[in-house]
Amino acid sequence: MKKIWIGGLVCIVLVFVLTGCGKTTVTVTPSSQDDMTTTTVRTPTLVPMSQNLVNGAITVNRGTWYYVPFTVTSSMENAVVSGSFTASGGSGNDIIAYIFDSIDYTNWSNGHQSTNFYSSGQVTTQNISTSLAPGSYYLVFSNTFSALTPKVVNTTVNLTWSELR
Repeated sequence: MKKIWIGGLVCIVLVFVLTGCGKTTVTVTPSSQDDMTTTTVRTPTLVPMSQNLVNGAITVNRGTWYYVPFTVTSSMENAVVSGSFTASGGSGNDIIAYIFDSIDYTNWSNGHQSTNFYSSGQVTTQNISTSLAPGSYYLVFSNTFSALTPKVVNTTVNLTWSELR
């Protein structure tokens, strides 16, 4: 009886000592002390991740738009599109930035009613920060309002999220 009690106490101490640093230790105690085994299982940890969507200078010709398709998967927790842009060219040095899902991008690009997750309005410079659920998206820089001049957009936009690893 005393041997079982001491064996149980040793198991409890082992669990406390070996637990931590992202690990969970499970100790299985069979019928005898000689058959005792220890199994270590890693506990998943949220790891910050990032994907660059666009970086540098892009030219958006008159009456057109520039787009970057991207996907937020179900494993991407707390997904955020963030960055900034500055437009130059024409009399207003302006551009419109949008984030659409794939359905609304198709509607918008065909001149139909659409909704968006982000719209900058017609501006020279702005910061972007938009949280997104899993889905397929488009980051768009639109110069459709300009009939005469192209625009140069200096931009850096990233998709950041956390993932269980």
